[in-house]
Amino acid sequence: MKPIQYEQEGLEVLGQMQRPVPGQSLTSDPDSPRPFERAPEFTEIQPAIESLYISLTEEDAYSALVDIIDADNTIAEAAQIILYAGFEEGSWNPDLMTLLIEPTMYLIMALVERAGRLEYKIDREPDIKDEEDRQEEVTAMEKLLSKASVQVEEDKVSGLRSGVLPTDIEKKLKEIKVPESLLAPKNTEEV
Repeated sequence: MKPIQYEQEGLEVLGQMQRPVPGQSLTSDPDSPRPFERAPEFTEIQPAIESLYISLTEEDAYSALVDIIDADNTIAEAAQIILYAGFEEGSWNPDLMTLLIEPTMYLIMALVERAGRLEYKIDREPDIKDEEDRQEEVTAMEKLLSKASVQVEEDKVSGLRSGVLPTDIEKKLKEIKVPESLLAPKNTEEV
């Protein structure tokens, strides 16, 4: 068998990459673990959803969320960003993050609709030509997001939305005050 000859330039580029070495996490200091290496803050869906609700309904976060959707991003993309950030901060582990995908998408949809944005995309439409090539590259998170997006889209069309979010969160969503846009016309009537 003939040995494989690699290009020297390619080997130099690979040698200069700052990638973690396999098993590197086993050599990190156990007294100062990274947030995602510690026990997660949440281990159950209900408290995690409540935490997401509280953090997403803060005025700055709510405005940023609406701006993200207004910038032609999808509900699935926003959910992925939020959930992955929570994982990196040590809020939940990958298993709970997976379970939070669908409720988080519904929460984002409810918040965006409450802000008056009734036209939004749940997920991107796949390009049929590239779909076959892309299937090999799809990560597990994207597969889960895609599956949840299909379920959310079906539920949206059929009107089945109740029961996904906890009832107390649904009640809070109906009572939430939508932050006013900086570009909204001001009421100049004097009382």
